[in-house]
Amino acid sequence: MDSTHGAYRVVTAASRYLIDLDRMVVRREPRAENPEGSLLRRDDELITLLDILDCTVGRPMRLHIDLHVLGVPSTLRCSTPVVSIERVASPGEQSKP
Repeated sequence: MDSTHGAYRVVTAASRYLIDLDRMVVRREPRAENPEGSLLRRDDELITLLDILDCTVGRPMRLHIDLHVLGVPSTLRCSTPVVSIERVASPGEQSKP
């Protein structure tokens, strides 16, 4: 992913992510693509996104996130390989007629 703004739906082999670069948040939809996929802490919640280390089709996505866990300043979240990246409207973005 080469952008620094906007919102994107990132589909991996096991789940879907909504990444909003305007608000610097990410939401993981577990088991969206694979019912056997893992469940992770704070799934389906907005999580503070600190940085995207890698988000490339065909490679695992690596995100630097803040789960707001006392005593844990940040964590690295790695996904299964990225299948697709699609730009979507940001929640606060006005739709154009």
